[in-house]
Amino acid sequence: MKEVVKVTVVSKSPPGGRCELYDRMFFEAVKGFSNVQYCLVPSDLFEGDVTPPAVLVNGRLIEPEDGIMLTPDELVKALLEAGGHLRDEGLKEKLSKIYEEFVGGG
Repeated sequence: MKEVVKVTVVSKSPPGGRCELYDRMFFEAVKGFSNVQYCLVPSDLFEGDVTPPAVLVNGRLIEPEDGIMLTPDELVKALLEAGGHLRDEGLKEKLSKIYEEFVGGG
């Protein structure tokens, strides 16, 4: 049995902007990996010391390279490094579309 990769998105309350982007991207990632689960937790209910929006993979905070926003490549890399099993080879393209729509204001 494959070990489950657990993702927690700590969201501002109420969510918006990057919180919604991460929620959309991880929803797609769950479909694209065979062993990934995620949950969205409002920051006022999260028992940890992170600044939302924050993404934790198996409890480890994933920092965006630009210090602002996780990209599809960073997201997929973090999931693979944590033991994620990719089942949809087109996942990066799907995530990129979601990302570009967000960045472009679409």
